Amino acid sequence: MLPRYFLGLIGLYFPEYAINIIVSVKIFSVSVNRFLQRISRDGGLASSNNFVVKFLNTKFEMPYEMDEKLEFYCNEAQLPNLNTSEGSINGMYLGSGAVKYPHTRVFTEVQLGFILDANLSLLKFFNAWQDYMFNEKMGGTKQQNRNVTLKYMDDYVADLAIMKTELSPYNDQLRRPMTYILERAYPYAIDAVPLQFGSNQVTQLTVQFSYMRHYTINNDIQNIEGDLIGMNNPVSIGASQFI
Repeated sequence: MLPRYFLGLIGLYFPEYAINIIVSVKIFSVSVNRFLQRISRDGGLASSNNFVVKFLNTKFEMPYEMDEKLEFYCNEAQLPNLNTSEGSINGMYLGSGAVKYPHTRVFTEVQLGFILDANLSLLKFFNAWQDYMFNEKMGGTKQQNRNVTLKYMDDYVADLAIMKTELSPYNDQLRRPMTYILERAYPYAIDAVPLQFGSNQVTQLTVQFSYMRHYTINNDIQNIEGDLIGMNNPVSIGASQFI
C-alpha cells in the first residue's frame, strides 16, 4: 500500500489519479488532459461578453458614425429564441388521446441594452426612428391637435445582425461562429431611462425590437484560416449569404 503523499505526487502529473485515491481509477474514463484537448479542438469555450450588433439595409439615412456607436455602446444583447405553436388531433388512433403537432414558427421580441454617452446619441437616434415611423417632425414645438400617421412598414424596417464572436490570435479581428439575421426589425418599445441622485453610474438604455423572422449563418471556427471577421470591415447582406 503506497502512502497518500506519494499518490498526491502522482496526481500532479496524472490528474485522473488525483480525483479520488480510494476508488479505482478505471471508473473515471475521461481525464482532465483529454477534457482540455477536447475544448482546444472545438476552438475553446464560448464567452458571453463577445458579440457585435449591426443594422443592415436601413430604409433611412443613418447619422454620421452611428454604426460605430451602436457597435461600441451596445453592452447587452440576446441570441433570439425560437418557439413553435402546436395543435392537437383527437382520435388519430383508436383508443389514443390527443396527439400534438407543430403548425407555426413563433419569433419573439429581442432586447438590446446600450450605455449612453453625454450627448445621449443613441437615445436621440431611437427616438428619431420612432418619430420617423409615425411621421413626426424633428425639433421645435408641435401643435397639440396634430394627427398621428404611420409610414408603410417597408419604409422604416431594417435587418438586425447579432454576431456571436470569439477572440482570435489576431488583435484586430474576431472569429464569428454564428450570426443571427433578424429580418424587418424595428424598435417597438424604448424603456424608461432611470435618473437619480446618489452614486454616479453610467446611464443605460434598453430598447425592445420586434421582427418578422430570423435565420442563422454558421461558420466553423475550429480552423483559424478563413473564419475571421475584421472589426473595421464593412458588413453587407445578400440574398442568402452574409459577408
